[in-house]
Amino acid sequence: MPQVTLFQLNDTHGYLEPHPELHWKAHGPELSVMGGFARIAGILNAARQETPGGVLVFDNGDTFHGTPAVTLSKGEAAVPILNALGLSAMTGHWDFAYGPAQAARLSSLLDYPFLAANCHPLTEEAPRFPPTTVCKANGLSIGVIGLAATILDKTMPPSFSAGLRFTDGIEEARAHAARLRAEGCGLVVVLSHLGLPQDCALAEAVDGLDVILSGHTHNRLESPWIVNGAIIIQSGCHGSYLGRLDLTVEHGRITSHSHSLIRSCRECGGNCRAAGSGHVTLAPVRPR
Repeated sequence: MPQVTLFQLNDTHGYLEPHPELHWKAHGPELSVMGGFARIAGILNAARQETPGGVLVFDNGDTFHGTPAVTLSKGEAAVPILNALGLSAMTGHWDFAYGPAQAARLSSLLDYPFLAANCHPLTEEAPRFPPTTVCKANGLSIGVIGLAATILDKTMPPSFSAGLRFTDGIEEARAHAARLRAEGCGLVVVLSHLGLPQDCALAEAVDGLDVILSGHTHNRLESPWIVNGAIIIQSGCHGSYLGRLDLTVEHGRITSHSHSLIRSCRECGGNCRAAGSGHVTLAPVRPR
């Protein structure tokens, strides 16, 4: 039975270094120094040593914009740091803030794909982003569908989406999930920047999704939400938290999972976990 560990990093907004982050304790709100990509790298490297060949790490986007270092460089200052993390794929939202051409340039500098299945070019000159990728972990093929923020051409400045059209991703996810299954993928994961409510709607509308890594709304989910069989997690923002999802897979089914919302904080160096850790056994899903 393959054992697979998925890590999620979402909505870092250019916070490359440790910073004060607000969180809640029993007595009320408190600031702690959290995050920083060096600390994140330490957490990921420890997990890879623990489970060689079984760890995949995904970035939900809002990565290349937010702090002076990344904004003044149009996102490029973050590229070598991100490549050093050994990520498997990303999608985006504010990553289009410098225009689609620069988003395409940033994607070309990465060692992993920038996925956007719901991004459709309107002109021949508009950039194209791959819709899916297939990752390997412990011998298991994992199909990944990327969904960028659907609001890019609706509520953001027009320059963000010039020459592009963005949908809610439902039809694209349905078609790509079926194709990836037919091509032999044992799991289908959606890497989304739609936001938690829309990701729940996506799970309701599309059968056969195993995991949705959710971004955009900065929710700190201490336990996964399970909607129509899909395990949905989201892990705060600014790199202050990482989501870890450990999966046991048998015959194309997730038979059990364990989730942790990991605090990337100075006091513990990433070795403590927020509430909500635990092991959950799922009822088998219908055969595919």
